[in-house]
Amino acid sequence: MVSFNYKFPLLILLVSLLTGCAESKSFQCQKIYLIANEVTKETRSLTNTGTKIDQKTWLLAADKIEQGSESMKKLQMNDPELQKYQTLYSQIYQDYADATREIIQAWETTNRIKAKSAQEKVRKAGQLEREVGEKINRHCSQK
Repeated sequence: MVSFNYKFPLLILLVSLLTGCAESKSFQCQKIYLIANEVTKETRSLTNTGTKIDQKTWLLAADKIEQGSESMKKLQMNDPELQKYQTLYSQIYQDYADATREIIQAWETTNRIKAKSAQEKVRKAGQLEREVGEKINRHCSQK
């Protein structure tokens, strides 16, 4: 049996090792950036082909954006500020995916009101994405 004298230093060592293994803010920022960049890259590659884009391509793009939303949700963040940005990015991507699907549906049914509503969702999501991007960049650049 280990005496009390050995337990306390062992506990301190164990706590030090566990807290030392926690991800740094910089590493957590990189995880968010990686997903954000991947979503952007994949959707641009689908939608900026230089040829006429069909509905199937747009729906595929919506699926990729939604996958990005899910990936963002699954990240493990211990920084409360990054948790907030993670949640916002996930919601932004979900809004983009939903709006894209709504645009396709409006396109198929020639529903102009629904199309305008979906375009407004895209505009708002884009504005929020820019704002969140600026805030996370400021937060992540702070030491």
